[in-house]
Amino acid sequence: MAKIYTPEIEQIQQLDAPPTETQTQRQKGGWSLQSQPRIGLDLGSDDELLLVVNMTAVRWLVYHNYHRLGIIDVEELLAFHVHKHGSLSARPLADKGDVVEYLVLPLNYDVTYVHIYHRQMGQDLDVFDMRVV
Repeated sequence: MAKIYTPEIEQIQQLDAPPTETQTQRQKGGWSLQSQPRIGLDLGSDDELLLVVNMTAVRWLVYHNYHRLGIIDVEELLAFHVHKHGSLSARPLADKGDVVEYLVLPLNYDVTYVHIYHRQMGQDLDVFDMRVV
């Protein structure tokens, strides 16, 4: 049978290690060669605010770059926070089965207010359009 010995404390030799010293790794002043982490804050500025007003008697589906934003009712004002690039489009909500035409408006950062309006050109021609105000 094997005998198991427990080491005695006196038998453990102390290693010759140099004393520990605290050294600063950061130097004050000057340029750092290592990249510093950056923090970006998304505060939601007014540059992304887009106000859409429906001045017609028709409900519309509103899209931004083919992504559906929502339904705008009659005489309603909707506020959207979107990146103003690409296009804003709208189509009537009531689908009558025929070809549905979209109203399309290009967007940039200067656009804040968009009106969907109706005008009658002659007795038989009704025109819906979008404009930047």
